[in-house]
Amino acid sequence: MKRNLPTHHKIIIILIIFYTVGVAGLSLPATKDYIELLTPYTLLMNISLLFVYHKPWTYLHLALFAVIAVTGYLVEVAGVYTGLVFGDYSYGNTLGLQLYSTPLIIGVNWLMLIYFVYHLTGTARLSKPVKIIAGASLMVAYDIILEPVAIRMNMWEWAGNDIPLQNYLAWFFISIAFLSLLHIFRVRIENKILPGLFAVQAGFIFTLNIIYRII
Repeated sequence: MKRNLPTHHKIIIILIIFYTVGVAGLSLPATKDYIELLTPYTLLMNISLLFVYHKPWTYLHLALFAVIAVTGYLVEVAGVYTGLVFGDYSYGNTLGLQLYSTPLIIGVNWLMLIYFVYHLTGTARLSKPVKIIAGASLMVAYDIILEPVAIRMNMWEWAGNDIPLQNYLAWFFISIAFLSLLHIFRVRIENKILPGLFAVQAGFIFTLNIIYRII
């Protein structure tokens, strides 16, 4: 049976309204704590939208996406317990249910971001190695913008309130590994909602980054 999905334009308009309300709520002390509770559900909503509009679905896609999500989570567990991956940090309560002091949703977040950059760089007329490096660089740029917001939202905190260079290097090389995996298997992604969803989410983080520097 053919799915009659809402057009991606309608979904993006709804997302813009949703994230605009989120920016307003996170900017006000009276509502900030309540809006933060929605964070893991928002991430689940985003990945669900990507999967609904994703095509083509194959068993290979399912296997690779599961590997990235699970490995992303396990890398974070290793990072929290050893400090050898990203540096010395710990998670707060904003990202929801935790196992081994690490939010379960963090693996989904790794998958979503890798999915974003793989698709966005995959459309460029570049060699695969250049696409992988470009994608990993985009991941690091995203994390640079995300870090101040994540700390203010109690997603995680760094020892001494100092974000080490090690964190960004880890993001870069882990991203290279995940993106290489998708390129090796020549994963094909068609997703009309992806560019708009990425733009809305990145705009949300960027806007909060500016606001949190002011207030």
